Amino acid sequence: MTNMSTPTLKLDVPRFYLGLAIALALHLFLISLPIAFWVDMNLYKDWAITMVQQGFANFYNYSTNCDYPPTYLYVLWMIGKIFQFFDPNFSHTDGLLLMVLIKLPPVLADIGSALLITEILKPHTTEATAHKLGLLYAFNPLMLFVSGVWGQVDGLMNFLMLLAFYLIQQNYMIRSGLLIAVMIIIKPQGLFFAPFLVLSQWFRQVWWKWTAIAGGGLGLIWLIILPFYGIGSPETINISKPFFSLYKLLKGTADYYSFASVNAFNFWGWANWIRDYTTFLGISYKVIGLIFLGILLIWLGVFLYQQHHFTASDSTTPSFTAQIIAISIMLFGFFMLPTRMHERYMLYGLGFLVIAIALIPAIKWIYWGLTITGAANVGYAYLRYNYEDLFYAIPEMWLQSVVYTVSAVNVILFLVILSYTFRPQPLASATSVIP
Repeated sequence: MTNMSTPTLKLDVPRFYLGLAIALALHLFLISLPIAFWVDMNLYKDWAITMVQQGFANFYNYSTNCDYPPTYLYVLWMIGKIFQFFDPNFSHTDGLLLMVLIKLPPVLADIGSALLITEILKPHTTEATAHKLGLLYAFNPLMLFVSGVWGQVDGLMNFLMLLAFYLIQQNYMIRSGLLIAVMIIIKPQGLFFAPFLVLSQWFRQVWWKWTAIAGGGLGLIWLIILPFYGIGSPETINISKPFFSLYKLLKGTADYYSFASVNAFNFWGWANWIRDYTTFLGISYKVIGLIFLGILLIWLGVFLYQQHHFTASDSTTPSFTAQIIAISIMLFGFFMLPTRMHERYMLYGLGFLVIAIALIPAIKWIYWGLTITGAANVGYAYLRYNYEDLFYAIPEMWLQSVVYTVSAVNVILFLVILSYTFRPQPLASATSVIP
Protein backbone atom coordinates (compact mmCIF):
# COMPACT_ATOMS: atom_id res chain seq x y z
CA MET A 1 0.00 0.00 0.00
CA THR A 2 1.35 3.40 -0.97
CA ASN A 3 2.25 5.73 1.91
CA MET A 4 0.43 8.99 1.17
CA SER A 5 1.78 10.89 4.19
CA THR A 6 3.47 14.22 3.48
CA PRO A 7 7.25 13.92 3.85
CA THR A 8 8.97 16.19 6.34
CA LEU A 9 10.88 18.96 4.61
CA LYS A 10 14.57 18.55 5.33
CA LEU A 11 16.06 21.98 5.91
CA ASP A 12 19.72 21.46 5.05
CA VAL A 13 22.54 23.91 5.73
CA PRO A 14 22.40 25.75 2.36
CA ARG A 15 18.65 26.27 2.70
CA PHE A 16 19.09 27.49 6.26
CA TYR A 17 21.62 30.13 5.23
CA LEU A 18 19.46 31.08 2.26
CA GLY A 19 16.61 31.60 4.73
CA LEU A 20 18.85 33.76 6.93
CA ALA A 21 19.88 35.80 3.89
CA ILE A 22 16.22 36.38 3.01
CA ALA A 23 15.47 37.38 6.62
CA LEU A 24 18.39 39.81 6.55
CA ALA A 25 17.21 41.23 3.23
CA LEU A 26 13.74 41.75 4.71
CA HIS A 27 15.23 43.53 7.73
CA LEU A 28 17.34 45.74 5.47
CA PHE A 29 14.32 46.60 3.34
CA LEU A 30 12.41 47.69 6.45
CA ILE A 31 15.21 49.88 7.77
CA SER A 32 15.44 51.59 4.39
CA LEU A 33 11.90 52.92 4.76
CA PRO A 34 11.55 56.45 6.18
CA ILE A 35 9.61 55.26 9.24
CA ALA A 36 10.58 54.83 12.87
CA PHE A 37 9.43 55.48 16.40
CA TRP A 38 10.49 59.08 16.16
CA VAL A 39 10.77 59.79 19.89
CA ASP A 40 13.46 57.12 20.26
CA MET A 41 15.06 57.68 16.85
CA ASN A 42 15.54 61.42 17.40
CA LEU A 43 17.13 60.72 20.77
CA TYR A 44 19.54 58.17 19.25
CA LYS A 45 20.49 60.66 16.55
CA ASP A 46 21.09 63.41 19.09
CA TRP A 47 23.20 61.14 21.30
CA ALA A 48 25.30 59.85 18.39
CA ILE A 49 26.08 63.39 17.20
CA THR A 50 26.75 64.66 20.73
CA MET A 51 29.12 61.77 21.40
CA VAL A 52 31.19 62.76 18.36
CA GLN A 53 31.09 66.51 19.00
CA GLN A 54 31.53 66.57 22.80
CA GLY A 55 33.40 63.35 23.55
CA PHE A 56 32.87 60.84 26.32
CA ALA A 57 33.71 62.98 29.35
CA ASN A 58 31.33 65.82 28.42
CA PHE A 59 28.50 63.75 27.00
CA TYR A 60 26.16 63.60 30.00
CA ASN A 61 26.68 67.33 30.65
CA TYR A 62 25.34 68.17 27.20
CA SER A 63 22.77 65.36 26.75
CA THR A 64 20.77 65.83 29.91
CA ASN A 65 17.93 63.81 28.35
CA CYS A 66 20.04 60.64 28.06
CA ASP A 67 18.88 57.88 30.40
CA TYR A 68 21.07 55.13 28.89
CA PRO A 69 24.12 53.78 30.74
CA PRO A 70 27.41 54.34 28.91
CA THR A 71 27.97 51.02 27.10
CA TYR A 72 25.59 51.43 24.15
CA LEU A 73 26.82 54.99 23.77
CA TYR A 74 30.07 53.54 22.42
CA VAL A 75 28.02 52.00 19.60
CA LEU A 76 26.29 55.32 18.94
CA TRP A 77 29.68 57.08 18.96
CA MET A 78 30.90 54.67 16.28
CA ILE A 79 27.73 55.25 14.26
CA GLY A 80 28.24 59.00 14.59
CA LYS A 81 31.83 58.68 13.37
CA ILE A 82 30.76 56.64 10.33
CA PHE A 83 28.04 59.18 9.52
CA GLN A 84 30.51 62.06 9.96
CA PHE A 85 32.65 60.54 7.19
CA PHE A 86 29.75 61.12 4.77
CA ASP A 87 28.43 64.33 6.37
CA PRO A 88 31.28 66.12 8.20
CA ASN A 89 29.08 69.01 9.35
CA PHE A 90 26.08 66.88 10.41
CA SER A 91 23.88 68.97 8.13
CA HIS A 92 21.71 66.10 6.81
CA THR A 93 20.81 64.21 9.96
CA ASP A 94 17.16 64.01 8.89
CA GLY A 95 18.05 61.83 5.92
CA LEU A 96 17.89 58.05 5.70
CA LEU A 97 21.58 57.29 6.21
CA LEU A 98 21.84 58.10 9.91
CA MET A 99 18.58 56.31 10.66
CA VAL A 100 19.71 53.21 8.76
CA LEU A 101 23.03 53.15 10.63
CA ILE A 102 21.22 53.41 13.98
CA LYS A 103 18.86 50.56 13.09
CA LEU A 104 21.63 48.29 11.78
CA PRO A 105 22.99 46.89 15.12
CA PRO A 106 19.66 45.39 16.32
CA VAL A 107 19.00 44.05 12.81
CA LEU A 108 22.34 42.22 12.77
CA ALA A 109 21.64 41.06 16.33
CA ASP A 110 18.36 39.47 15.20
CA ILE A 111 20.22 37.41 12.61
CA GLY A 112 22.90 36.57 15.17
CA SER A 113 20.20 35.41 17.58
CA ALA A 114 18.82 33.03 14.96
CA LEU A 115 22.30 31.52 14.56
CA LEU A 116 22.70 31.21 18.34
CA ILE A 117 19.32 29.52 18.71
CA THR A 118 20.45 26.96 16.14
CA GLU A 119 23.76 26.32 17.92
CA ILE A 120 22.09 26.02 21.33
CA LEU A 121 19.60 23.48 19.97
CA LYS A 122 21.91 21.25 17.94
CA PRO A 123 22.93 18.98 20.87
CA HIS A 124 19.27 18.53 21.87
CA THR A 125 17.35 18.00 18.65
CA THR A 126 17.86 17.25 14.98
CA GLU A 127 19.84 19.68 12.87
CA ALA A 128 16.83 20.30 10.62
CA THR A 129 14.67 21.23 13.62
CA ALA A 130 17.37 23.53 14.97
CA HIS A 131 17.54 25.28 11.58
CA LYS A 132 13.77 25.66 11.32
CA LEU A 133 13.47 27.17 14.78
CA GLY A 134 16.35 29.54 14.13
CA LEU A 135 14.48 30.79 11.06
CA LEU A 136 11.25 30.97 13.06
CA TYR A 137 12.92 33.60 15.21
CA ALA A 138 14.58 35.38 12.28
CA PHE A 139 11.17 35.89 10.63
CA ASN A 140 9.23 36.68 13.82
CA PRO A 141 7.05 39.63 12.76
CA LEU A 142 7.30 41.31 16.15
CA MET A 143 11.10 41.31 16.11
CA LEU A 144 11.04 42.50 12.49
CA PHE A 145 8.88 45.44 13.52
CA VAL A 146 10.80 46.43 16.65
CA SER A 147 14.24 46.26 15.00
CA GLY A 148 13.42 47.15 11.41
CA VAL A 149 10.62 49.70 11.83
CA TRP A 150 10.65 51.03 15.41
CA GLY A 151 14.45 51.10 15.60
CA GLN A 152 14.82 49.99 19.21
CA VAL A 153 17.78 47.93 20.45
CA ASP A 154 15.90 45.15 22.27
CA GLY A 155 17.04 42.71 19.60
CA LEU A 156 20.62 43.31 20.71
CA MET A 157 19.69 42.53 24.31
CA ASN A 158 18.02 39.31 23.14
CA PHE A 159 21.21 38.32 21.34
CA LEU A 160 23.36 38.94 24.42
CA MET A 161 20.99 36.99 26.67
CA LEU A 162 21.10 34.04 24.27
CA LEU A 163 24.90 34.33 24.16
CA ALA A 164 25.09 34.34 27.97
CA PHE A 165 22.91 31.21 28.05
CA TYR A 166 25.07 29.54 25.40
CA LEU A 167 28.20 30.25 27.46
CA ILE A 168 26.55 28.68 30.50
CA GLN A 169 25.77 25.56 28.46
CA GLN A 170 29.42 25.40 27.42
CA ASN A 171 30.38 25.70 31.12
CA TYR A 172 32.01 29.10 30.57
CA MET A 173 30.37 30.50 33.65
CA ILE A 174 32.84 33.31 34.34
CA ARG A 175 32.58 34.56 30.77
CA SER A 176 28.80 34.46 31.05
CA GLY A 177 28.92 36.39 34.32
CA LEU A 178 31.14 39.09 32.82
CA LEU A 179 28.84 39.36 29.81
CA ILE A 180 25.86 39.84 32.14
CA ALA A 181 27.75 42.68 33.86
CA VAL A 182 28.17 44.37 30.48
CA MET A 183 24.51 43.76 29.62
CA ILE A 184 23.40 45.62 32.75
CA ILE A 185 25.21 48.77 31.64
CA ILE A 186 23.91 48.51 28.08
CA LYS A 187 20.34 48.67 29.33
CA PRO A 188 19.27 47.99 32.93
CA GLN A 189 16.99 45.26 31.58
CA GLY A 190 20.14 43.16 31.30
CA LEU A 191 19.62 42.58 35.00
CA PHE A 192 16.62 40.39 34.10
CA PHE A 193 19.00 37.57 33.13
CA ALA A 194 21.27 37.73 36.19
CA PRO A 195 19.11 35.65 38.60
CA PHE A 196 19.16 32.74 36.16
CA LEU A 197 22.94 32.46 36.41
CA VAL A 198 22.73 32.22 40.19
CA LEU A 199 19.67 29.97 40.43
CA SER A 200 20.86 27.49 37.81
CA GLN A 201 24.51 27.31 38.87
CA TRP A 202 24.86 27.85 42.63
CA PHE A 203 24.79 24.10 43.31
CA ARG A 204 27.21 23.31 40.49
CA GLN A 205 30.07 25.79 40.70
CA VAL A 206 32.94 26.26 43.15
CA TRP A 207 33.06 29.42 45.29
CA TRP A 208 36.04 31.04 43.59
CA LYS A 209 34.15 31.34 40.30
CA TRP A 210 31.52 33.49 41.99
CA THR A 211 34.27 35.64 43.45
CA ALA A 212 35.83 36.01 40.00
CA ILE A 213 32.47 37.03 38.51
CA ALA A 214 31.79 39.60 41.24
CA GLY A 215 35.27 41.12 41.17
CA GLY A 216 35.73 40.88 37.43
CA GLY A 217 32.24 42.22 36.75
CA LEU A 218 32.74 45.28 38.95
CA GLY A 219 36.16 45.91 37.43
CA LEU A 220 34.83 45.59 33.90
CA ILE A 221 31.94 47.96 34.61
CA TRP A 222 34.35 50.47 36.16
CA LEU A 223 36.62 50.39 33.10
CA ILE A 224 33.73 50.81 30.66
CA ILE A 225 32.10 53.77 32.43
CA LEU A 226 35.37 55.48 33.47
CA PRO A 227 35.76 57.62 30.28
CA PHE A 228 32.31 59.12 30.90
CA TYR A 229 32.67 59.97 34.58
CA GLY A 230 36.40 60.13 35.37
CA ILE A 231 37.85 59.94 38.87
CA GLY A 232 38.09 63.63 39.68
CA SER A 233 41.06 65.98 39.57
CA PRO A 234 44.60 64.88 40.56
CA GLU A 235 44.12 66.66 43.90
CA THR A 236 40.83 64.91 44.69
CA ILE A 237 41.00 61.46 43.15
CA ASN A 238 37.89 59.38 43.85
CA ILE A 239 37.99 55.94 42.23
CA SER A 240 34.39 55.25 43.31
CA LYS A 241 33.06 58.27 41.41
CA PRO A 242 32.11 56.26 38.28
CA PHE A 243 29.96 53.90 40.36
CA PHE A 244 28.18 56.71 42.20
CA SER A 245 27.56 58.57 38.94
CA LEU A 246 26.17 55.44 37.30
CA TYR A 247 23.92 54.79 40.31
CA LYS A 248 22.61 58.35 40.14
CA LEU A 249 21.82 57.94 36.43
CA LEU A 250 20.02 54.61 36.90
CA LYS A 251 18.08 55.82 39.93
CA GLY A 252 16.98 58.93 38.06
CA THR A 253 15.74 56.81 35.18
CA ALA A 254 13.85 54.45 37.50
CA ASP A 255 12.25 57.35 39.37
CA TYR A 256 11.23 59.05 36.13
CA TYR A 257 9.20 55.95 35.17
CA SER A 258 7.63 55.40 38.60
CA PHE A 259 4.34 54.09 37.22
CA ALA A 260 2.58 50.77 37.71
CA SER A 261 2.80 50.23 33.96
CA VAL A 262 4.41 52.25 31.18
CA ASN A 263 2.20 50.99 28.34
CA ALA A 264 2.93 47.39 29.34
CA PHE A 265 -0.01 44.99 28.98
CA ASN A 266 0.88 42.91 32.03
CA PHE A 267 -0.49 42.25 35.52
CA TRP A 268 -0.49 46.03 36.05
CA GLY A 269 -2.01 46.92 32.68
CA TRP A 270 -5.21 48.07 34.37
CA ALA A 271 -3.12 50.69 36.24
CA ASN A 272 -1.33 52.06 33.16
CA TRP A 273 0.38 55.39 33.95
CA ILE A 274 -0.79 55.32 37.59
CA ARG A 275 2.04 56.07 40.04
CA ASP A 276 3.36 52.91 41.65
CA TYR A 277 3.54 54.49 45.09
CA THR A 278 -0.27 54.17 45.10
CA THR A 279 -1.21 51.72 47.85
CA PHE A 280 -3.47 48.70 48.21
CA LEU A 281 -4.18 47.63 51.79
CA GLY A 282 -1.37 49.96 52.86
CA ILE A 283 1.23 48.40 50.52
CA SER A 284 2.45 50.28 47.45
CA TYR A 285 2.04 48.75 44.00
CA LYS A 286 5.83 48.82 43.65
CA VAL A 287 6.34 46.67 46.74
CA ILE A 288 3.53 44.29 45.75
CA GLY A 289 5.16 43.78 42.35
CA LEU A 290 8.56 43.12 43.90
CA ILE A 291 7.02 40.62 46.34
CA PHE A 292 5.42 38.75 43.44
CA LEU A 293 8.72 38.75 41.55
CA GLY A 294 10.63 37.57 44.62
CA ILE A 295 8.21 34.66 45.11
CA LEU A 296 8.61 33.71 41.44
CA LEU A 297 12.42 33.74 41.64
CA ILE A 298 12.43 31.64 44.81
CA TRP A 299 10.09 29.11 43.21
CA LEU A 300 12.18 28.90 40.04
CA GLY A 301 15.25 28.29 42.20
CA VAL A 302 13.45 25.41 43.90
CA PHE A 303 12.28 24.10 40.54
CA LEU A 304 15.79 24.10 39.04
CA TYR A 305 17.22 22.41 42.13
CA GLN A 306 14.54 19.70 41.97
CA GLN A 307 15.15 19.13 38.28
CA HIS A 308 18.87 18.85 38.94
CA HIS A 309 18.21 15.98 41.34
CA PHE A 310 15.84 14.30 38.88
CA THR A 311 18.78 13.76 36.50
CA ALA A 312 20.93 10.68 36.61
CA SER A 313 22.95 10.35 39.79
CA ASP A 314 26.22 10.44 37.84
CA SER A 315 25.25 13.60 35.95
CA THR A 316 26.17 17.14 37.00
CA THR A 317 24.11 18.77 34.22
CA PRO A 318 20.59 19.84 35.12
CA SER A 319 17.81 19.20 32.65
CA PHE A 320 18.29 21.40 29.62
CA THR A 321 14.52 21.52 29.21
CA ALA A 322 14.10 22.72 32.79
CA GLN A 323 16.64 25.48 32.24
CA ILE A 324 14.91 26.68 29.08
CA ILE A 325 11.50 26.68 30.77
CA ALA A 326 12.93 28.49 33.81
CA ILE A 327 14.64 31.29 31.87
CA SER A 328 11.57 31.73 29.64
CA ILE A 329 9.34 32.08 32.70
CA MET A 330 11.83 34.34 34.47
CA LEU A 331 12.08 36.79 31.58
CA PHE A 332 8.32 36.72 31.03
CA GLY A 333 7.86 37.20 34.79
CA PHE A 334 10.08 40.28 34.84
CA PHE A 335 7.70 41.78 32.29
CA MET A 336 4.50 40.61 33.97
CA LEU A 337 4.99 41.19 37.71
CA PRO A 338 7.04 44.29 38.69
CA THR A 339 5.88 47.83 38.11
CA ARG A 340 7.58 50.31 35.74
CA MET A 341 7.69 47.88 32.80
CA HIS A 342 7.54 49.11 29.19
CA GLU A 343 5.68 47.49 26.30
CA ARG A 344 8.76 45.96 24.63
CA TYR A 345 10.15 44.13 27.65
CA MET A 346 8.12 41.03 26.85
CA LEU A 347 10.40 40.49 23.83
CA TYR A 348 13.28 39.17 25.92
CA GLY A 349 11.78 35.71 26.38
CA LEU A 350 10.88 35.05 22.74
CA GLY A 351 14.24 33.55 21.77
CA PHE A 352 14.09 31.05 24.63
CA LEU A 353 10.48 30.14 23.87
CA VAL A 354 11.59 29.27 20.33
CA ILE A 355 14.14 26.88 21.80
CA ALA A 356 11.50 25.41 24.11
CA ILE A 357 9.32 24.48 21.12
CA ALA A 358 11.87 21.82 20.12
CA LEU A 359 11.61 20.24 23.57
CA ILE A 360 7.93 20.77 24.37
CA PRO A 361 6.07 21.32 21.08
CA ALA A 362 2.95 22.66 22.82
CA ILE A 363 4.99 25.75 23.78
CA LYS A 364 4.45 26.96 20.21
CA TRP A 365 0.98 28.17 21.23
CA ILE A 366 2.50 30.31 23.98
CA TYR A 367 5.16 31.60 21.58
CA TRP A 368 2.62 32.66 18.97
CA GLY A 369 0.23 33.91 21.63
CA LEU A 370 2.94 36.22 23.01
CA THR A 371 3.89 37.29 19.51
CA ILE A 372 0.28 38.38 18.89
CA THR A 373 -0.22 40.07 22.28
CA GLY A 374 3.20 41.67 21.97
CA ALA A 375 2.27 43.02 18.54
CA ALA A 376 -0.90 44.52 20.02
CA ASN A 377 1.09 46.04 22.90
CA VAL A 378 3.88 47.46 20.74
CA GLY A 379 1.38 48.65 18.15
CA TYR A 380 -0.59 50.47 20.86
CA ALA A 381 2.50 52.41 21.99
CA TYR A 382 3.65 53.06 18.41
CA LEU A 383 0.26 54.47 17.47
CA ARG A 384 0.01 56.53 20.66
CA TYR A 385 3.24 58.45 20.11
CA ASN A 386 3.72 58.37 16.32
CA TYR A 387 0.14 59.09 15.29
CA GLU A 388 -1.37 60.98 18.20
CA ASP A 389 -4.31 62.44 16.27
CA LEU A 390 -5.40 59.00 15.10
CA PHE A 391 -4.84 57.46 18.52
CA TYR A 392 -6.95 60.01 20.37
CA ALA A 393 -9.66 59.81 17.71
CA ILE A 394 -10.33 56.24 18.84
CA PRO A 395 -12.93 56.05 21.63
CA GLU A 396 -11.21 55.64 24.98
CA MET A 397 -13.49 52.73 25.86
CA TRP A 398 -12.16 50.80 22.84
CA LEU A 399 -8.54 51.50 23.81
CA GLN A 400 -9.15 50.46 27.41
CA SER A 401 -10.83 47.28 26.20
CA VAL A 402 -7.69 46.41 24.24
CA VAL A 403 -5.48 47.09 27.28
CA TYR A 404 -7.60 44.97 29.64
CA THR A 405 -8.17 42.12 27.18
CA VAL A 406 -4.55 41.74 26.07
CA SER A 407 -3.31 42.09 29.65
CA ALA A 408 -5.68 39.31 30.73
CA VAL A 409 -4.50 37.07 27.88
CA ASN A 410 -0.87 37.66 28.92
CA VAL A 411 -1.70 36.71 32.51
CA ILE A 412 -3.27 33.48 31.25
CA LEU A 413 -0.27 32.69 29.03
CA PHE A 414 2.06 33.35 31.97
CA LEU A 415 0.10 30.98 34.21
CA VAL A 416 0.08 28.31 31.51
CA ILE A 417 3.86 28.31 31.06
CA LEU A 418 4.34 28.57 34.83
CA SER A 419 2.28 25.38 35.23
CA TYR A 420 5.15 23.39 33.69
CA THR A 421 7.14 23.96 36.89
CA PHE A 422 4.52 22.31 39.09
CA ARG A 423 4.80 18.86 37.56
CA PRO A 424 6.24 16.26 39.94
CA GLN A 425 8.27 14.44 37.30
CA PRO A 426 11.39 15.63 35.46
CA LEU A 427 10.84 17.57 32.24
CA ALA A 428 11.94 15.37 29.40
CA SER A 429 14.54 16.55 26.91
CA ALA A 430 13.47 14.20 24.18
CA THR A 431 14.54 14.97 20.64
CA SER A 432 11.58 16.23 18.65
CA VAL A 433 11.17 16.89 14.96
CA ILE A 434 9.20 19.94 13.89
CA PRO A 435 7.37 19.09 10.68
